[in-house]
Amino acid sequence: MAVPTASPRPLYPPTSTGIARYREQLTTLGIFLFLGFLPWIHIFGWTGVFDTSDNLGRGNLAYVFAYGAAAVGFNLLVGYSGTLGLAVAGLFAIGAYGTTVLSAPSGVREAQVGYDWPFFLSLPVVCVAAAIVGIVVGFPAARLKGFFLAIATLALGELIIKIISLDEKVWSGLKTNGGTGKQVPQFRIPGLDRVESYYVLSLGALFVMMVAYTILTKRRLGRTLKAVRDIDIATGPIGISSTYYKLVAFGLSAFAAALAGAMWAQNTSFAQPAAFRTNMLVFLLVVLIAGGLGYKWAPLIGAIFFVFIRQKLLDTQKLLFLILGIILMLAVLILPSGIASLPKRLRDSRWVKDLQRRLERLSKSFMEQV
Repeated sequence: MAVPTASPRPLYPPTSTGIARYREQLTTLGIFLFLGFLPWIHIFGWTGVFDTSDNLGRGNLAYVFAYGAAAVGFNLLVGYSGTLGLAVAGLFAIGAYGTTVLSAPSGVREAQVGYDWPFFLSLPVVCVAAAIVGIVVGFPAARLKGFFLAIATLALGELIIKIISLDEKVWSGLKTNGGTGKQVPQFRIPGLDRVESYYVLSLGALFVMMVAYTILTKRRLGRTLKAVRDIDIATGPIGISSTYYKLVAFGLSAFAAALAGAMWAQNTSFAQPAAFRTNMLVFLLVVLIAGGLGYKWAPLIGAIFFVFIRQKLLDTQKLLFLILGIILMLAVLILPSGIASLPKRLRDSRWVKDLQRRLERLSKSFMEQV
């Protein structure tokens, strides 16, 4: 007599069918549509900081989207490949200054003069150039680890800002106005005012980076970057070049930083080298670490948290950096996976599981009585 055997367990989980298959994509699209209509839906007035009924709230949300777009690429570099590259502030500056210089009109005073390129031509050129710079930065950095990697990339980021700060007499044709700063030409979307224009531009930059992040991390690149991060020493024998994939991560992160820098400049209206030094690096680190490493929506959550704190402490800059330092320490010690990990931590906590068991027993006893 044949003994019945259990059906073999499938190696991969069953693929969703119908609309459930596209749940994540539809959720992402729905969130961005909601954010796109926020300037005309005034539901966050109670926050003060993000009140979209006035230009201040819209501008703050545009900053959220710009910082979030930079943090998406930063998350790919640090969260997925495990490479602590700290040149992001310099690459952010390339995006801000590059689009400003290329799109500024010619034949005007030094603080405004540029090469008179169309904005949507200068933007991809600058982002691709920043990606190339990121890859060049990554060549020596990819062979370093830990503290040495952080220091090397931090120095390279500072070098980029030093080059931007060069005077016209030192580098003819650079047109960055040295350390004085540069007035940013404002790009207007037809039918929208100035604030609405950079709001939509910043939201579009975040959308592009979020879609790219989702596609890349769901495919081979994301899995390989995780392998490089977790078992770097074992990737060589199985034919995976950790250096190559780290360079890819550097390039993508640099592209995102430059795109975000261009959006930040549109919102700020004035770019100055001092704005991209350690301050900007600390801001982006707070966005990344407070939001959470390796989570899709963590950059947006971290950016909302940071911009809210910054606006509340706008009048006391010294207190702002004290609070940010405390936040970074608490995040590392108490919540190392960031705010985005809170739902999972709550779901896996002992008291939530105990509550679930109690509810199951109550429902079972109720059904038995019925």
